[in-house]
Amino acid sequence: MKRLAIVGGGAWGTALAVVARRAGSNVVLWARDDDVVAAINDRHENPLFLPGIALDPTIVATKDIDVAMAGAEAALLVVPAQFLRGVIGAFQPSLLEGLPVLHCAKGIEAGSLKTMSEVSAELLPNSPFAVLSGPTFAAEVARGLPTAVTP
Repeated sequence: MKRLAIVGGGAWGTALAVVARRAGSNVVLWARDDDVVAAINDRHENPLFLPGIALDPTIVATKDIDVAMAGAEAALLVVPAQFLRGVIGAFQPSLLEGLPVLHCAKGIEAGSLKTMSEVSAELLPNSPFAVLSGPTFAAEVARGLPTAVTP
């Protein structure tokens, strides 16, 4: 993929941005926190969630979900379960029909007891999706250490 939108600027989203960039993708990472966006863009690190990991300077962070999604060939959803529905609602109007989505966060939505896949199927019925799962630690993945992740 040439351009990926990574939706979620925590440790796991940042680690996946590092991996995607190493694989040659252009990455735009959406985060809700001004300090996270500024640190990624200015200092090329995410000291709040992934301290000590240098980020490729071409990884760009934004608070604007439309900017993150513009031109993306796929979206990685890396937000906590309780925020997924609201985040999808925010970018749904700018989502290209059929854009592939990869769920990278675990959990069950508290009110509905739906899995992330069920929420996605409900809100993004025309987007194919997959789930990334496995026993991982964000810092180890960002450092390129061996891990067991399965799409």
